[in-house]
Amino acid sequence: MLRLAFAVLALSTFAAQAGPTADPMAVASIMAGKHDCPHCMLAGADLTNQCVKQGNLEGADFDGTRAVLMCMSFADFRGATFRGTDLAGANLAHAILDGADLTGANLTITSIKGTDLTHAIGLTQRQLDEACGDADTKPPAGLQVKTCS
Repeated sequence: MLRLAFAVLALSTFAAQAGPTADPMAVASIMAGKHDCPHCMLAGADLTNQCVKQGNLEGADFDGTRAVLMCMSFADFRGATFRGTDLAGANLAHAILDGADLTGANLTITSIKGTDLTHAIGLTQRQLDEACGDADTKPPAGLQVKTCS
């Protein structure tokens, strides 16, 4: 009995240290094709190949999410967090990212065409070098965007 109590205590301590996790209902909503999920807790979810095109995801938490090849174009991500999120191959073209935190996000071949990134947080030149923009992409001050065809 003492071992069981210790195991439960250790597990709850680990969960508290691991941080917030995705809300299963929010993940199911996205996977069911619903594009609007403002302030959703999606941290750590696998949203590979999902689509939220033109959706309202303002303030959503995508921290640590796997969003590979995710269709996110024209969506509203104002104030959303993408810290450590894998956005490889995702389509963020024309997305609204004012106040969005992209610290440590993987932007390998991510489309940011036509996206205004001037008010995004945590972007580095290295991230932008891996992404694909165009003449209409607006990087944060002091950074440049690679143009892809």
